[in-house]
Amino acid sequence: MLRVSTYTMFLNGEQAISNAQSQLMQTELQLSTGKQINSPSDNPIGAANVASLGTTVSQLNQYQNNQTEGQLQLNQADSAMSSLVNLVQDAQQRLVQAGDASYSDTQRAALAQGLQGDLAQMVGLANSSDGQGGYLFAGSQQSGPPFSQTGNNVTYSGDSVLQSVQVSQNRQLQIKFSGDDIFQKIRPGNGAFVTAAAAGNTGSGVIDTGSVANPSALTGDQYTISFTGSGSGTTYHVQDTTLGQPVTSGTYTSPTTVSFDGLQVKLSGAPLAGDSFTVAPAGYQSIFTTMANAIAALQQPADTPAASAQLQTSLGTALASMGQALDHVTLKQAEVGGQLQQLSTYSTLNSDRTLQANSALSTIQDLDYAKAATQMAQQQTIYQAALQSYSAVSKLSLFNYL
Repeated sequence: MLRVSTYTMFLNGEQAISNAQSQLMQTELQLSTGKQINSPSDNPIGAANVASLGTTVSQLNQYQNNQTEGQLQLNQADSAMSSLVNLVQDAQQRLVQAGDASYSDTQRAALAQGLQGDLAQMVGLANSSDGQGGYLFAGSQQSGPPFSQTGNNVTYSGDSVLQSVQVSQNRQLQIKFSGDDIFQKIRPGNGAFVTAAAAGNTGSGVIDTGSVANPSALTGDQYTISFTGSGSGTTYHVQDTTLGQPVTSGTYTSPTTVSFDGLQVKLSGAPLAGDSFTVAPAGYQSIFTTMANAIAALQQPADTPAASAQLQTSLGTALASMGQALDHVTLKQAEVGGQLQQLSTYSTLNSDRTLQANSALSTIQDLDYAKAATQMAQQQTIYQAALQSYSAVSKLSLFNYL
C-alpha cells in the first residue's frame, strides 16, 4: 500500500496551482501584447525566425525609403530637363528666325536679347535644388550652386561623381547626374567636326556645317581651306594644319562640295583671295558656350557682304550645335526616364517581398485571439479547480477522525 505524506500532498497542490497560474499569466500576456512569442523562452526556434524576419523587414523598409527618395530626385531631374529641352527648342526657333535675309541688325539684336533670357533660364535649371539643401546636377559637391554666370560666360564648379542609393540587396541606382556630363559634354557642329570662317575674310564666301562621308577615314586633324586668284580663276587649297601638308585643291565655282579625309563641306558665295575657312575636330562644348556664341553672332552688324557671309556661317554652326545639344539633352532625359522605370520595378518587387516577409512574421509571431481567449477560459477553470482542490486537501487531518 502506497503511503502519501501530508507534505507531499501539499507540495503537489502548490505545484498545480503554480503551473496553472503561470499558464494563465502567459496567456494574459499574449492577449495584452497580441503576440504569441514575447521572449525567446516562449519558443526558441520561433524567436530566432522572428529576429531574422524582423531584420529582413527592416532592410526592405529602408530600401523603400531609398526608392521614395530616389523617385523624388529623378522626377525633379526629369522636370528640369524637360524645361531645358523647351529652352533649346526655343533657341533653335530664334536662330532660324535670325537667318531670314530680311531681318535687320536691330531685329537680330532683339533675338539676341531673347537668347540671353534663355541662357539665364538654362543656368537656373542647371542649378536646380534637390529640395534637401543640395543640387541635382552638382555631383558630390553639394555646398553651393554648381554653375556660375558672369556675362554670357558660365563655369562649372561641381564634379563628375555620380550619386546612387541602395534600392535592393544587390542593386544601387543612380539618382543624381553630373552637370558636367549633361550640360558640358556636348559635341558642337555636326558632332564630328566644326567649320568656321576666318575673322578677316573680305569676300562673301560661306561654308556649311559639313558632314561625314566615311567615318573610318577621319583623321581628327585640323584643316584650313584657303583661296587664291579671283573670278573664274579662283582656286581653293585644303591644308592639313596638324601635319603641315597639303591635302587637295581645285577650281572653285559656287557652290562647290569639297571632300577629303572622310569628310565633305559645301562652299558657296564669292570668297576673295586670302579668305579662308577652318575645319576642326568637334571637342566638347557646353550648351552655355553654344548659346553665348549664338548671341555674339546675332549682335554683330551684317551691313556688308562679308559680314553677312560671316553671319550666315556662324548661324549655320550655331544651329547645328544647338541640334547636337538637343539630341544630347534628350538622350540624358531618356536615361533619367530609364532610371525611373527601373526604380518602379524595384519598388514593386520590394513591396511584394515586404508583404511576404510580414506575412511570414505574422504567422510565427501574431496571436490568434479567438484561440487564446478560449484557452484562457480553460486555464481559468483549471486554476480555480486547483485552488479548490488544494483548499479541500489542506483541511484533511487524522485528528478530524479521532
